Amino acid sequence: MTHDDNINFSINQVAKMIGVVPATIRNWEKYGLIEAKRSSNNYRRFSLDDINTLKKIKEYSIDKKMGVQAIKMLLPNNSSSSLVHYLEHQNEQSFSKKLISNKWKEIRKRQGYTLKQVSEAVGISTSQLCKFENGGNISLDQINDLAHFYNENPLSFLNTSSQDKHLVRKNEGELFQLKNDPGIEMLSLVSMREHSMYPVLCTVQPGCGNTIPHKHNGQEFIYLLSGKLEIHLNDDRPYIVNPGDSFYYSGLDKHCWKNISNKPAQLLWIHCVVTM
Repeated sequence: MTHDDNINFSINQVAKMIGVVPATIRNWEKYGLIEAKRSSNNYRRFSLDDINTLKKIKEYSIDKKMGVQAIKMLLPNNSSSSLVHYLEHQNEQSFSKKLISNKWKEIRKRQGYTLKQVSEAVGISTSQLCKFENGGNISLDQINDLAHFYNENPLSFLNTSSQDKHLVRKNEGELFQLKNDPGIEMLSLVSMREHSMYPVLCTVQPGCGNTIPHKHNGQEFIYLLSGKLEIHLNDDRPYIVNPGDSFYYSGLDKHCWKNISNKPAQLLWIHCVVTM
């Protein structure tokens, strides 16, 4: 039996099977998510195991909009030690907890809503909403939906600092990341218990971002340091934002954005509360 006997499918056949175009598979290979075998005439060939891996890549990349680094850690062909290290790192940091405090319950009760009323208005089950209020995982899109319902700024749900510091040294800000959005990492640039401006240094993996159109209270400002963003605002044509560009909009405009470059994007992202 030769090496090629176990390789049965061309890139065009596989692309049709999993519902993508061949260029997408080539990009996944370029990013190191899969290594295609080659036939004697140097054409890419794929086994059934390769196809199963590609289906996983599609699920993580397209359906769940995960970044390359997170996908690499979750692929079946990654070593178990790498995956364990990744999950342990996530658990040790517990970044999600910084956006999941008793503030969710406090604001609901202060505004006079029941769990059922909020869950029906926002489209989140009562049990899931209860988990959020008690420390369960939450995505950035769900934070936006809840913040919009409560007429609050999304980052106002950050746990406040235990002390007031006017000066935050480089890399000394609070780091937080949502476990349901592994492609986005944010570093808080302010350390005050009471503040109405929420500046963060945001690192976004390729293809990741705040991708579902949403609204919320407040105003937002983005200054792009690296990468390339595609921003959708209301019914405007998509805005392409390059390094050195800045973008300002009201949170009440329907908006979403993602990193469309092939490398991590870094941006200064400022949310400002508007007093009603």
